Amino acid sequence: MIKRPRNTKEKGIVENLVYKDGKSFVGVCLTFDIVEEGDNPTEVMKSLKEAVELHLETVIRNNLSEELLNRYAPEEYWEKYFETAKGIEKLSLKDTNSITVSPYYRSLTTQMA
Repeated sequence: MIKRPRNTKEKGIVENLVYKDGKSFVGVCLTFDIVEEGDNPTEVMKSLKEAVELHLETVIRNNLSEELLNRYAPEEYWEKYFETAKGIEKLSLKDTNSITVSPYYRSLTTQMA
């Protein structure tokens, strides 16, 4: 089981992964279990970030359960994430995997409340 810091409506961390799967790219928000797919890794990451922002905004604006901010992706995606993170210092510009870790704070999302 994946153990991560507990996210709240006040603050938290969002972890994303984009990787190549066959001829397409898969983007996964590991924190909220959101998946996007496409032909361009940059566009997949952009689409994933938009989906994450909308999810976060919806939870805060509608005062939904914080469990929705801690709904982690299946372990297979986390294994890809940790594998990529472990070797990140060895990545070259040609590698297709990328990860992002983005903190969020309520002060940055007060317009959503």
